[in-house]
Amino acid sequence: MLLLQLSTAGIAIGSVYALVAIGIVLIYKCSGVVNFAQGAFVMLGAYLTYGFTKLGVPAHGAVVCSMATMAVVGVLTERLVLRPLLKAPVVAIMAVTLGVLIFLRAICLIFWGPDRIAAPKLFPEGAVDIFGVFITYNYLAAFALSICLSLAFLAFYQFTSVGLMQRCTADNRQAALAIGIRTSSQTALAWSMSSALAALGGTLLATLNGLSLGLADIGLIAFPVIVLGGLTSLAGALVAGLLLGVLQAFSDGVLTPAFEDFLRAYTNIYSAGALQQVVPYILLVIVLLVRPQGIFGRRGTERL
Repeated sequence: MLLLQLSTAGIAIGSVYALVAIGIVLIYKCSGVVNFAQGAFVMLGAYLTYGFTKLGVPAHGAVVCSMATMAVVGVLTERLVLRPLLKAPVVAIMAVTLGVLIFLRAICLIFWGPDRIAAPKLFPEGAVDIFGVFITYNYLAAFALSICLSLAFLAFYQFTSVGLMQRCTADNRQAALAIGIRTSSQTALAWSMSSALAALGGTLLATLNGLSLGLADIGLIAFPVIVLGGLTSLAGALVAGLLLGVLQAFSDGVLTPAFEDFLRAYTNIYSAGALQQVVPYILLVIVLLVRPQGIFGRRGTERL
C-alpha cells in the first residue's frame, strides 16, 4: 500500500516536472537556446497568480491572467534580451538566461519577500479513495491537468499546420525561411507558449508545496528530465518527468529511511538529509555515461 501511495504522489509531481520540461524543450527546439531562466518563469508565474487573487480576481481566472502575462514576458524576453544575441556564442546566451533568472528572482524578492506564503486554493479540500489509496484533490487535479496539457502539446506539434511550421523551423531554419515560414514569429510563439506553461506549472507546484522563491529551483530538476528524455523530444520529456517524480517519491519514502537506519546502526550520523534531491543528478550522470542522447533522443551524425 505504501508503494502505491508513493507511486501516485510521484506521478503527480512528475507530471508537473514534465510540463515544465516541455517548456524548455519547446524553446530549445525552435531557437537552440537552453533556457536556464525557466525556473524563474515558473516562480514568477506562481507569484503572479497569487498577486492577481490579491487584486480580487477569482483563483481560476488568476491562473489564466498569470499565463497570459507570462506569455507576454516570454515574448519580451526573446525580443529584447535574446534576439540581439543571435550571433553570440552559445555560452554567452546561456549566461544571459542565468542573468534573467537572477533578475526575476530579485524582482519576486522585492515584491513578495523571502517567506513562504500560502498559495491560492484552486481545488476543493479532501481526498478520493482509489483502490484503498487516498489521493488529495490537489494531487489528482495537478496530475490530470499536466497530463492533458502535455498530450495536447504533443498533438499540436504532430497534427496542426502551426506545429508543422514549428518543427520545420526547429529542424532547419534556413530551409524554413526558403519556403516562406517566418521563423522569428515561430520562435516568439515558442517562447510565449513555454512561459505560459511555466506559469501553470508553477501555480500547480505552489498548490502542492506552498509558494516561495525556492520554486525557481524546479529549473535545476527540469534539466535532468530533458537530458533523460532527449533534449529535443517532447514525448521524452513527458516520460522522463513521470519517471523522475516516481524515483524521487520512492527515494523520500523508502530509500532515505532505510539509509538513515543503516547510518544509525553503524555510525554516529542520524540523518541522510534530503536524499531525494540528489536522485535527479545521479540519474543525469548515469544517462550521460550510458546513453548521452537520452532515452528518446537520436544520436547526431556529421558528414565529413
